[in-house]
Amino acid sequence: MSESEIQNAYLPNEIIKEILSRLPVKSLLQFRCVSKHWKDVIANTDFIKSHLKHALSSSTQHRILIPSSPLLSLSYNPSPNNIYESTEIHCPFLNPKAHTKIMGSCNGLVCLMDDTRDMIIYNPSTRRHFKPFQLAQQALYFSNRVEFVYGFGCGCGSNPNDMRMIRFPRFARDFKYNKFKEHDKITTSSSSYDFIDTVGTFLNGVLHWLAHRSGNNDDYRLIASFNVSEETFLDICLPNQDSNLPCYVLGVLHGCLSALCNAICYTEVEVWLMEEYGVVDSWKIFVKIPLYTGIENISYMRHLRSLNDDEVLLEINLQSFVIYDAKKKMFRHVTSAKELILFGDAVVYVETLLSPEVLYVMH
Repeated sequence: MSESEIQNAYLPNEIIKEILSRLPVKSLLQFRCVSKHWKDVIANTDFIKSHLKHALSSSTQHRILIPSSPLLSLSYNPSPNNIYESTEIHCPFLNPKAHTKIMGSCNGLVCLMDDTRDMIIYNPSTRRHFKPFQLAQQALYFSNRVEFVYGFGCGCGSNPNDMRMIRFPRFARDFKYNKFKEHDKITTSSSSYDFIDTVGTFLNGVLHWLAHRSGNNDDYRLIASFNVSEETFLDICLPNQDSNLPCYVLGVLHGCLSALCNAICYTEVEVWLMEEYGVVDSWKIFVKIPLYTGIENISYMRHLRSLNDDEVLLEINLQSFVIYDAKKKMFRHVTSAKELILFGDAVVYVETLLSPEVLYVMH
């Protein structure tokens, strides 16, 4: 059968494209060998955008990336409460002896950094990577003297590959060392913050860090939000604060900015959602989670993803995952085929065909 006959043997091309756009990346990489036509379809920019749109809305194409050595990618299934596939990802571009930290995740791409402060943009699904820049000797000298905060995300435009990677000195006093800045308006705005978070939380074109204003009372915390497209900062107020109840983890749940806070006597945490973005009065408590699961005591918790209206996937003590059912007020332990050991903060990423090479870097 000729290639043209394969294209039209059973279904119109548009139907074939629609079917392919709903398949996992692993299958699509294999299907590129079916024919030159299929290879061209799968590499097409519009097809990649369509595939990403379906993947973002499908829980089956979301995975957990753990910054272990080697990296570990986990595919989870909330129904039977297990991680049914664990894949080790050996990255020759990372120093195997260095600690790797995930600096952000957006549209299936992740930003990785090791102890040498080398930064890599990586697609765990296709195994393609891109090193956006090599620090010059002078820049490296200042880089080693200053603590930085990082952000990774994209603008609000229609191009999902219009990515941004940024960094700022963590403390306002260190902005004099920012010798390689390119955007004065960013420098002017961000130099008034002392950042608490070192990695930004990305939502709808905006990066968010827990911070406080330089020189102000350290007990008063706010969210420093950075609009990626406009390259401007704006303060966002946290839920009503008591100095004994600090918000200490930002995240995204149900498409809303979220904040996880200590509760009275540290026996539970409160998860708040900003139901209307930017509106302070729209902060509402979504769930209260006890700090005892019945499985293990919790000293550290991060909320990774909402699974449905009532369930939240949590990272516990940097070594395990649980699902908390807010309606039933109970935990379900997520079992894994591979034993998990102590790791850094994990992220949820979506399987995508996006290339990491197209990137705009801001310092």
